[in-house]
Amino acid sequence: MTHKRIAVVTGARQGIGLETSKALLSSGHFVVMVDRQQFDGAALVGADHAANILTHTLDVTDDNGIASLHQTINATLGKVSVLVNNAGISPKQADGRSSGILQLDPKEWAKVIEVNLTAVMRMCQTFIPDMQALKYGRIVSISSLAGRSKSVVAGPSYMASKAGVLGLTRAIAAEMGPFGITANCVAPGRILTEMALQAGEEVNRRYAEQIPVKRIGTPEEVGQAVAFLCAESSGFINGATIDINGGFFMS
Repeated sequence: MTHKRIAVVTGARQGIGLETSKALLSSGHFVVMVDRQQFDGAALVGADHAANILTHTLDVTDDNGIASLHQTINATLGKVSVLVNNAGISPKQADGRSSGILQLDPKEWAKVIEVNLTAVMRMCQTFIPDMQALKYGRIVSISSLAGRSKSVVAGPSYMASKAGVLGLTRAIAAEMGPFGITANCVAPGRILTEMALQAGEEVNRRYAEQIPVKRIGTPEEVGQAVAFLCAESSGFINGATIDINGGFFMS
């Protein structure tokens, strides 16, 4: 596999992670598709790309599991040069709404920070040495509109975690740029994923009415943007955030 760039994508079973994996495959990468649930990667990406994927079951909060993933990739494929941190959670109450600041349970706060932010840091710590050895790397972490501005539907734990991803990414970008490693974020707004559907059809309809383009985004649109940041030709984009929200938030 040495002729291909090896990419790792977390949360790759569905939604943005799956579409990012497909976009990276189309641009010539070998993709290690990681998810906490077992899945048939070949069936998801299609026969044309099945030979260029490896699927791996991993809970990104499991440090030993991350170390095992790294060891497996190094032993069977080589060094990773592209990392996409996509796995994330956004807990909802029984009515589909997020907890407010006064309802927020400390256990929810800790879990969301652990999955959405700490796991991103641990994945970067694990795979950056490979990129340093290669003198080349692309790290793209999925933040959110909720980390950039006021959120219509997300709660405090999610907003804080996604804002943290932005800060962590800037720190990595500044420190690792001299090694040929870039770190950037994509900040999606409302996207048609399983996470967004938790809020219900009416919430999404009302949300779409507030977006200048009058629709919800697609996972494919986000995946293509991630793949763009992962390209060799994107080496002068570093510490940046691409907002994908139909104009709901403009900066």
